[in-house]
Amino acid sequence: MKKNTFLLSILLTSLVISCSGDSNNNDNQPEEQFSYFPLSQGTFWTYNNVSQQTNTRDSLYVAGTEVVNGNSYTNLDAQTPANAFMTQVLSRSLIREDNSKLIINGEIGGPPVDGFPEITIPLNDVILYDTEADSGSELSQITGEISQEVQGYPITIDYIVTSQQDQSLGTHTVNGIDFTDVISSKIIINLTITLSLEINGIPLDLPILDPTSQDIVVVTNYYAKDIGLIDSNVLVEYSLVDLSQTGIDLPIPQEDSQTATQKIDTYETAQ
Repeated sequence: MKKNTFLLSILLTSLVISCSGDSNNNDNQPEEQFSYFPLSQGTFWTYNNVSQQTNTRDSLYVAGTEVVNGNSYTNLDAQTPANAFMTQVLSRSLIREDNSKLIINGEIGGPPVDGFPEITIPLNDVILYDTEADSGSELSQITGEISQEVQGYPITIDYIVTSQQDQSLGTHTVNGIDFTDVISSKIIINLTITLSLEINGIPLDLPILDPTSQDIVVVTNYYAKDIGLIDSNVLVEYSLVDLSQTGIDLPIPQEDSQTATQKIDTYETAQ
């Protein structure tokens, strides 16, 4: 009887050790590696764009890497001309992944809206998305001031560029194709434009773009797991102060409201 009890004890101990070993092996399994913006050499994306009923096509690709301040960035390039907003921004910049974040270092260049003065807004390590941030969370904000002349009039442009985390989506449909595991984020450009005058020797600052500022450009971007940017929607909307009684004629449209889209067509993500 004691012999049987002893054998049973050995058997139970072996089972416990075996189960414990299996548990440790599972704990040591590597986590799945994936990205919402693959950056391996050889990766490329093509997009079909629509803006004011004008159809264009962009090709964006990984061109190499560059080290800045000890951080390794990926250099993206585009076949010229780059047409869509995000193609222009990405091809002028360097990007890198930092755990859950995609970070861009570069600039927004050219007129933010057709007819506006040409300006350059630096993007210094701006977070484009953060997969661990809550929807609606502010990720980065850049402020600055640009002074220049338009038609001989001195103007000051105060800008605020904000990136914001948006939704996580189970699926997002682009051109009839359902992409799964998608996240979205926004880039918001807020401007105040002030005209400097001198009337009867008295200096006067006249706000010509709503003195409370306006979000004149809102860009909503969608990124799919292991693919990258699949969809980008740009909304432009603003209204200038009425200057018709002042005799001042600026080459900036009085108001505008339009949308532009950039939708993925083909892609290749190298391993």
